[in-house]
This record gives sequence, C-alpha cells and structure tokens, in this order.
Amino acid sequence: MVKLLEVNNIRAGYGEIEIIHGLSLTVNKGEIVSIVGPNGSGKSTFLKSIFSLVDIMDGQITFQNEILNNAATDEMIKKGLSFVPQTDNIFPSLTVHENLELGGYISRKKLKDRLDLVYDLFPPLLAKKKKRAGTLSGGQRQMVAFGRALIMKPKLLLLDEPTAGLAPMYIQLILDKVKAINETGVTILMVEQNAKKALEMSDRGYVLAAGVKKYEDSGRALLENEEVAQLFLGG
Repeated sequence: MVKLLEVNNIRAGYGEIEIIHGLSLTVNKGEIVSIVGPNGSGKSTFLKSIFSLVDIMDGQITFQNEILNNAATDEMIKKGLSFVPQTDNIFPSLTVHENLELGGYISRKKLKDRLDLVYDLFPPLLAKKKKRAGTLSGGQRQMVAFGRALIMKPKLLLLDEPTAGLAPMYIQLILDKVKAINETGVTILMVEQNAKKALEMSDRGYVLAAGVKKYEDSGRALLENEEVAQLFLGG
C-alpha cells in the first residue's frame, strides 16, 4: 500500500490547552479511514491539526513524504489536501454554481471539467445551480461543500462530521456520497458521529477517547470488538 498521510505523536490544542496527547495515524492511498469516539474525545481537534487549524505543540505530519506541520492553507490545497469543516462550509448568499466556482483558481477548461464531475456526482445540485445555497436543505448544502472541495481535485479529503445536524433521511445519502467520492480515486479521512455507519463503510478506523487513541483496526474488526461496541458504539 502507498502511504499518503502519516501523523506521528501529535500533541495539539488551543493555546496552552492540550487536547490531543501523542496521537499517531496513517492513511493509505485509496482508503476510507474513520475517526470515531465519544463527544469531547478530540476527534475534530485532531482532524483540524492535520490542516493546521489548531496549535501543534509536538509531533510531525507528513503528506506524500513531505512535512506538513503548520503549512499554509493554499499550500496544502496545492499539494492535494482538502478539508470540509462541520459548519460554515458554504457561502449561503451565493448561488450553488458560484459556490462551486470559488472552490479553486484553475483554468476555465479545468473548471468546466471539474464542475461537470461535481454535477455528475451530485445531480440535485445541477437542478438548483442558480439557487442561493442558503435556501437548500441540509443534505444539499453538504453536497455543495463536498463539491467545492473537489474542484481542486484533491488526493486526500478531510471531512469533519459530514452528517452532523442532518435529518435522518439525509444521513445515509451523504455517507453514500462519501463512498462515491472515494470511488473516483479520492482518499477519505473523516470524523463521524454515526460510528457504526462510518465503520461499516471504512477500510480502517481509529477510536479516540480523551485525546488518545484507544483502538485501531479494520472497520469490520472494530464493529465486531465487544469492548468497542459496549464502550463506544452504544451496544
């Protein structure tokens, strides 16, 4: 397997407050990897540390064998890394199409090709391309956020709680779209509150608690682990 992302003994947090305590993780090319755990376990903080959105106190992050620690956002995007935050991930006053166009500064030919790909992946957006993004349903807004991230053709897509706040009818739909994105060749690392559903679709998973890694295994093995199920999966 080709190692795409490697995180070694990261300590991270906000100012002097350490939330992540020496976490390590790897993501191989083509995988879907999920990070699950109880609320307050540091999942989102860990994901943000990879994209330099929180303070890194120690450790090293490498992407395609290049050190990524505290890299600028535009530099990471150019290297092939994209991040979809849980909130504030679209421009509600702009149309769907305008949101997608702002996904990256590339040639008009490339932009057209990428827009065609996004509309193929998310057919509801094509029908609503002239609508203001803020008028869409939660699930459709999330599709816009995914689409914006895909415009730059990332190698690795970081997703922070992609189903958070969605109506039940949209949860499986959005996770199916994550799978569809992966099938286009994009590697996925996501934090997800619906742990069982996330692990079912993941090649591998990590279980976090109180800022440390408790378990690491294949998605299936974690689902079948009785201790993981009782402590972290509600059953």
